Amino acid sequence: MIIITVILIVVMGLLTMGAISTIVEQAMTQQLEEQGSTYSRMAADNVANPLLDGNVLIVQRTIENLLQTGSGISYVYVIDNDGKVIAHTFSGGFPSSLTNTNILKSNQITNTMLLNVQSQGLIRDVGVRILEGLNAEIHVGFSQDIISQWTYNVRNLMLNLTVYGVLIGAVAALVLSTLITRPLKKLASHALRLGKGNLEEDIIIRGRDEIVELAGCLNRMRKDLFTGMQMLRQSEESNRTLLEAISAAGEGIVVFQDSENHKSAMTYVNEQYENLTGYSKEELFEMEGNEIVDSESRKQVEEVWVLSERGLILPKQIEIAIERKDGSKLYLEASYCNITYEGSQAIICINRDITEKKKTSMEIIRKNRELAALNELSKAISGQMNFKGKLDEALNTILQVVGKQAGWILVYNERDDVNKAELMCQIGILPEEALAQTKQFQRCTNFPPPNSNSIQVHSSLSTACPIKQLYLPDGTKALSHVYVPLSYKDRVLGVLNIIASDLESFAKEDLNLLNSIGLQLGVAIENAELWVELNKKEILRKQLLNKVITAQEEERKRISRELHDESSQTIAALGIGLKSAIEIMQFDQEYALTVLEDLKNKTSMILKELHQIIYDLRPSLLDDLGLMPAIRWYVESRLETTGMKPHVTFAGNPIRLPDDIEMTIFRIVQESITNAIKYSNAKNVYVGLQFDLNSLEVFIEDDGVGFNIEKAFSQIDGKESLGLLGMTERAELVGGEIDIKSRIDSGTRISLKLDFPDFETS
Repeated sequence: MIIITVILIVVMGLLTMGAISTIVEQAMTQQLEEQGSTYSRMAADNVANPLLDGNVLIVQRTIENLLQTGSGISYVYVIDNDGKVIAHTFSGGFPSSLTNTNILKSNQITNTMLLNVQSQGLIRDVGVRILEGLNAEIHVGFSQDIISQWTYNVRNLMLNLTVYGVLIGAVAALVLSTLITRPLKKLASHALRLGKGNLEEDIIIRGRDEIVELAGCLNRMRKDLFTGMQMLRQSEESNRTLLEAISAAGEGIVVFQDSENHKSAMTYVNEQYENLTGYSKEELFEMEGNEIVDSESRKQVEEVWVLSERGLILPKQIEIAIERKDGSKLYLEASYCNITYEGSQAIICINRDITEKKKTSMEIIRKNRELAALNELSKAISGQMNFKGKLDEALNTILQVVGKQAGWILVYNERDDVNKAELMCQIGILPEEALAQTKQFQRCTNFPPPNSNSIQVHSSLSTACPIKQLYLPDGTKALSHVYVPLSYKDRVLGVLNIIASDLESFAKEDLNLLNSIGLQLGVAIENAELWVELNKKEILRKQLLNKVITAQEEERKRISRELHDESSQTIAALGIGLKSAIEIMQFDQEYALTVLEDLKNKTSMILKELHQIIYDLRPSLLDDLGLMPAIRWYVESRLETTGMKPHVTFAGNPIRLPDDIEMTIFRIVQESITNAIKYSNAKNVYVGLQFDLNSLEVFIEDDGVGFNIEKAFSQIDGKESLGLLGMTERAELVGGEIDIKSRIDSGTRISLKLDFPDFETS
C-alpha cells in the first residue's frame, strides 16, 4: 500500500509539473505575442512618415531607439517586398537568412514566426506591413529566453514539492494501512459466512469510523435478506391461493416460464383456460407460449416476451386472438404480469373471453364504414357540374360498400307524357350492354313499373331475362340483381340496378343501406334538375343585364355627341371673343390684359375638362383605331398629372374583337385605372394585353398600398366594392373571368381572361 501511495504521488507530481509548465509557457508565449504585436504596430506607425519622405536616417534612428527600450527586443529591421533591407539594428551586419524569412504576403497585414537566429537563439519575429500600399514592412524580434527561464524555475519548484509529498504520503499510508486492514479482515470473514447462507449471526465490529458503518449496513442487509426469504416463501403460498381464487371467478389462467425444451412454455393452466383453448393440460404443457396465438396477434405477444426479458412493465390489458383446437378463432382480453413462481421468474396471463364483445365492436365498425361511405357518396354527388361524372363516382362507391362488381344507373325523362329511361353510367358491364338493358327496362317482367317505390331483389331470373345473359368481370355469370328506386318525395326519378352472381347474396343490412342510398341519389337527381332550371334563369338574367348595359352605352354615345357639338364649341367661341376684347380695350390695359388672360386660361381648362368627360363617356379612339390605341391613350393621359408612371405593353397577334367585348375590356381598364388613382398611392401602373391563339389576357397592376379583397367585397354599399362587382359582372357577360389579387402594402393585380375561339380576325 505504501509503494502504491508513493507511485501515485510521484505520478501525480510529474503530471502536475508538466501541466503547470505547459500552462506557464503558453501564458508567457501569449503575453510575448501580444507585447510583440503592440511594439511592432507602434514601430510601424513611427517609421511610416519617414519612409514616405524617403528619410532613411530617421528610420534608422527610430528603430535604434526602439531597440534601446528593452522589453526583450533583440533586433529591428525594415525591409521592402523585394527583400531589400532599408534599415536594421544588427551590429555585426544583417543576417542574409532573414531576407526571405517571414515575408508578408500581399493580403497579410501582420504575421508572427518563431526563428532560430544565429548567435541569438530562439527569436519570435513579428512582421507588420507599415502602411497599406507602401512597399515596406518592419520586423521586430523578441527573445524566447525569458520563457525558458520561467519554465525552468517552475519545474524545479514542482520537483521539490513532489519529493516532499512522497515522504509525507509514505508515512501517512503506513499509519492508515495499519488502522484499516485489521477491521477489514474481520469484516471479510463475516461476508464469507453471509455468502454461505448463514443469515442468523450478527456482525459485530467496534469503533467509530466508516468501516463500523459498513459493518452496520451489512448487518441490516443480513436482516433484510432473512426477512425477504421468509416473505418469499409466504408469497409463493399466497400466489397459489390467488390463482385458485381467480380460477373460481371463471378467468382462464396460464403461467409462462422458460424451460429446457421450450421458450416461454406453459407451466401452469387452470381448467377454464383448457375450456377456452379446447386443448388438455398435457397438450398445452408441450407447446410454446405463442403456438396457439393467431397470426394477427403474434407480434403483440412477442413484444410481451421482449418486455419481460428487459425487466420492463408488462401491458396490463391487450386484446389477442387464439386458434382453438377445433380451428375456430377466439378473442381474449389478456392481462400480463411478472411473478415469481416456484422460485423462478415467470409471466402470469389472465384471460377473459370477449368474442361476443369483439363481434359487436366489429359490427359497429362496419356501420361506421357504411356511414363513412354514405358521406363519401354525398361528397361525390355534390355540386351541379358534370352530373353524369358525379353519378359514375357514386356508383363506384356503392359497389365497393356492398362488395359487388357490376351495376348501372338510369334516370327517367318525361317527354310528351311518356316515361323514357336514359342510361347515366355503368360499371362492370360494357356500355352497349348497359344501354340495351336500359332500353328493355320497361318490357322486362323482372323490372317493376317506373312508379314502384320499394327496393326489390330478383334472385330467380328467367331464361328470357337479358340480365341472365351478362357476365361479371371475374367471369361468373349474372344470376340475380337488386332494384333500388331513386326517389324524391314519393316520386321515382331513376333506378339503381346492382348485379350479383350465384355465389353472392344481398344481406338485410346491404338492402337497408341501398335504400338510404336510393333516397340520397333521388335528392341529387332532383338537385340536378333544379340546377338546370337555375342555369336557364341565370342565362336569362345575363341577357337582361346585357341589354341594360347596351342601353347605357347608347346613352353615353348620345351625351358624348351633344357635348362635342354644342358645349365645347360654345366655350371655344367664348375664348375667341375674350381674346378680341383684350385688343380693343382702351383703359387700364395692363390690368384688363391680366384678367382676360386668366379668363382665357380658365376657358382652356374648361375645354380640356369637357374633352376629358367626352372621352370618358365614349372614347372615339375605340371606334376609330381600336382597343389598344384607346387603352394606351386613356392610361397615359389619365396618369400624366398624377405622378404615377404608366407602363403599357401589348403582346401576341392582336385582332379586332366585337364592339361589346372591346367596350367591356376598355371599361374594366378604365375602372381599374380610376381605382388606382384614388386609392393605391402607387408609383408605377402596368397595363398589358396578351393575345394568344384563341384567347386574350388583360392585366392591370400597380405597386401601391393594396387592399383587403374580402373586406372590400363585404362592403356592399361601398363604391370600391361596387366597382369590383361591376367589373366581375361585365366580364361574365362576355364569357370572361376576372381574377383580383391584392395584399396590404403589396400592390394590386387585376386580370381578365377571355376565350374567343369562334371570333373572326379583322
